[in-house]
Formats: sequence, structure tokens, C-alpha cells
Amino acid sequence: MSKRLLSKSTCVQGLQCLKLLWHRYNAKELLEQPGTLAQAIFDHGHEVGALAKRLFPAGIEIAPGVSDFDIV
Repeated sequence: MSKRLLSKSTCVQGLQCLKLLWHRYNAKELLEQPGTLAQAIFDHGHEVGALAKRLFPAGIEIAPGVSDFDIV
């Protein structure tokens, strides 16, 4: 069995609804796709991330699945 890490948002969702957390890792295809508003919020978040990369070009991006944050 592979290690599955939780993001902050997934952890919060799990605290709100254990069934949703289970589905995210075991039956993701059964979950509803985000609506127009939710997708717009996700897209806005990606835009903020892109702007942050331009503002801090020497910054270090943490890739998905990274659990060792001792990068100094």
C-alpha cells in the first residue's frame, strides 16, 4: 500500500465529512465535479500562485507529495 498524504484542504474536508474524505481516496470518480463558481475559485488560486512565482522568482515550490520540508 502506498503512502497517501493529506493536504490542508483535504484534512479540513475530512474533519467536516469523513465520508467525503473516504471517497476522495477510494472512489474519486463518484464525487461531483466542481461547479462554475468552485472552478472559478480554483482558477483564481492558480493565478495567485503564478503571480507569487513572478514576485518571488528565487522561491522554492513544494511539489505535490513532498513531505520532507527540511530544505534549508
